[in-house]
Amino acid sequence: MTAVRGDELVRDVLGSMRRAAGGDTSAMDELRKHSTKDGDAAEAEKKAAASALSSGSKEITRPNGTKYIVRKLGIHDDVEVLRKCRESGKASPLLTGPPGTGKTALLEAAFVSITSVYTVQGTGDTETGDFVGGYVQTPGGTYEWVDGPLLKAMEEGAVLYIDEIALIDPKVLALVYGVMDGRDEIRITQNPERGVVKAKKGFHVVAACNPNAPGARMSEALLSRFSLQFEVTTDYTVAKKLGVDQRMITCASNMQKKVDTQSGLGWAPQLRELIAFRDIAEDFGEDIACRNMVMQAPEIDRKVVADLVSRAFHTTVKGLRLT
Repeated sequence: MTAVRGDELVRDVLGSMRRAAGGDTSAMDELRKHSTKDGDAAEAEKKAAASALSSGSKEITRPNGTKYIVRKLGIHDDVEVLRKCRESGKASPLLTGPPGTGKTALLEAAFVSITSVYTVQGTGDTETGDFVGGYVQTPGGTYEWVDGPLLKAMEEGAVLYIDEIALIDPKVLALVYGVMDGRDEIRITQNPERGVVKAKKGFHVVAACNPNAPGARMSEALLSRFSLQFEVTTDYTVAKKLGVDQRMITCASNMQKKVDTQSGLGWAPQLRELIAFRDIAEDFGEDIACRNMVMQAPEIDRKVVADLVSRAFHTTVKGLRLT
């Protein structure tokens, strides 16, 4: 490929990236066409993604249309850290933190516009088949094999996202560990005809968990497979940029301090709840939004939360109930 053609390709991909960031789904399809047309297009795509961030773009549109505001991990943009991990293949990231802090949002912001992301939602009941797939009955009554998220990500050179990984039985995770340990392949024992699946370049595993969730197991085997580990917390500056009422942000911050110091409160609203407060206030008014915030707290914490919200808004706030 000539230098001129390479420059044109970079411009084309960068243009697609910018349109994708604005929510243009056809631009995402265009990006994928670039990566299949020319072997150098994938490299140009990476450069375009990096350029889009370094040029000052600090908001990325998620698949659901909401905006993700780029944050910092040290001196680096958080999305760029995840992209670099995949590009180099040297580190698989583990994101930790309470629900609602933006772990999944960060993952989507980093990868959805440039590659496919396949998700396994971890629970105590997650089985091997949730990763590799299994036989599914067809309308005709026969059974056919359907690949699971792990195999799809391997064959496409895409990202596998394991959410709440600490809830999954370590015996099940051993299947994924084998792929991550440098072997880059897996034999499908559940379907001998499927044979061995090899991971293409770009295959990458990212995981997230709430280490304090009931039943979470942060085993040595789990932690050793993820060489980059960092906590995702609620950034109240981000909440302000997203249009959340400053009174509720201050209230949430004070609640979190009580949780951190074990001062009679076990729950505090995170970014997800703060965004919900903003949206509900826009649609139904401040009173409904405040009362709904109280109802989102665990029952044991509602009295304290109601008192703190009441003080923040200089009114009496009770839980949201039909009358």
